[in-house]
Amino acid sequence: MSQWIWSHDPLAVSRLGNDPGKSPLDSGALLALGIPARKVPRVQAELARLSARTPLDPAALPELARQIARQLC
Repeated sequence: MSQWIWSHDPLAVSRLGNDPGKSPLDSGALLALGIPARKVPRVQAELARLSARTPLDPAALPELARQIARQLC
């Protein structure tokens, strides 16, 4: 049982059933910011999750998206 529990990502499991909403920036805007196409879906997911929890300043979104992209592998 413990092997099954620890074989899953706890963060992903904690988000099950939560609708993250929609990302405030579309993929075209993220690509225009210089974010690689392979990172766009994860950056959109993080922006959607953050915007669902707290109001985000639209002027800060580009820099926030770049910071998120830098943190991703």
